[in-house]
Amino acid sequence: MRLLRYTGSGSDIVHIGLATSDGVARLDGLDAGGGPIATIGHAVAAALADPAALEGAPVSVAWDEVAFAVPVDPGARMLCAGANYHKKYPLGGNVQAPAQPVYFNKPPGTLVTHGEHLVRPSVSIQFDYEVELAVVIGRTGRHIETADALDYVGGYSILNDGSVRDWQRHSVAAGKNFFRSGSLGPWITTADEIADPASLEVICRVNGEERQRAGASEMIFSVAEIISYLSKVMPLEPGDIIATGSPEGTGGSHDPPRWLEPGDEIEFEVPGIGVLRNRVIDE
Repeated sequence: MRLLRYTGSGSDIVHIGLATSDGVARLDGLDAGGGPIATIGHAVAAALADPAALEGAPVSVAWDEVAFAVPVDPGARMLCAGANYHKKYPLGGNVQAPAQPVYFNKPPGTLVTHGEHLVRPSVSIQFDYEVELAVVIGRTGRHIETADALDYVGGYSILNDGSVRDWQRHSVAAGKNFFRSGSLGPWITTADEIADPASLEVICRVNGEERQRAGASEMIFSVAEIISYLSKVMPLEPGDIIATGSPEGTGGSHDPPRWLEPGDEIEFEVPGIGVLRNRVIDE
């Protein structure tokens, strides 16, 4: 099943929903066994505990009235693993495979959702894209063993880790976190639909031209290894999002570089999850 945050019918109130072929079933207030659903983290946790608990809610809004919202709760954590594929890195130089996951955060305001505009900042033209598999935690866990880690996954989504490369050279946190530079969505596909995340592919197209394609099996650290590592740093909670790194083909890895420009249309795809589409505008 596909879970999302959305607004509908001209309202700016964000709801939690279940995607169906006819539209979106509103899940707000539904008691799925652990109390009324109030956040997408609650919905993901309920789906992990019992997928059938969310089925049967009536469609409340048709697709032509739906506007997507970023599928992460306000205040939830966005945890990112960098340098997680063997590739030529856009910052140049020889980069050795890390001995452990390279971890950084994304704060609120960094991400837009499906259909919204990515903003190339006024201070740089070195605006780049990175397609990534995003993992959504569905159970609270601390000091999770790698062998058990996938049991804590509630679902998967698609992330564009938008990067401003010249700023990234002096500050990874700055280069990765410009306002509305990345995107996430369009929804969360629940874990019961993904037998093995290593079987998934990540794909990026810019103006219809394929730029990135790789299997999640090519990651230096697997989904399970990243979860285990981060759980030693902090307790993981339902609704936490973990980004897993991006493969070869980013704009900065080309010679000459192929930076994003206003008007570019980008598709980020993970078959089995969906397609996240965005257009670039100038600040």
